[in-house]
Amino acid sequence: MAASRLSTQYNVCGSPGCRCKAIPPVKHGPYYQVSYTRKGKSSTKFVKKEDLPEVRKQLKNYQRMKLLMEKWIDLAIELSILRLAKEAE
Repeated sequence: MAASRLSTQYNVCGSPGCRCKAIPPVKHGPYYQVSYTRKGKSSTKFVKKEDLPEVRKQLKNYQRMKLLMEKWIDLAIELSILRLAKEAE
């Protein structure tokens, strides 16, 4: 996943006289969904309320992995520059 995010949604249905059409409206929900982009394609998946703790944990782990990968890449570039400088001596 290139980018991911968990969001909370509230919806209005099509039933006349429903509470979601009241003033003020009482929308249906909350509904949870994960939005992500993979290989240039955006997708959204609904998440069951009972799965929220695990999904939040997975998203947190994913964010940590991304930060670690960025750091690893930065260090690899720095190492390459140092090696090239040493070879040029």
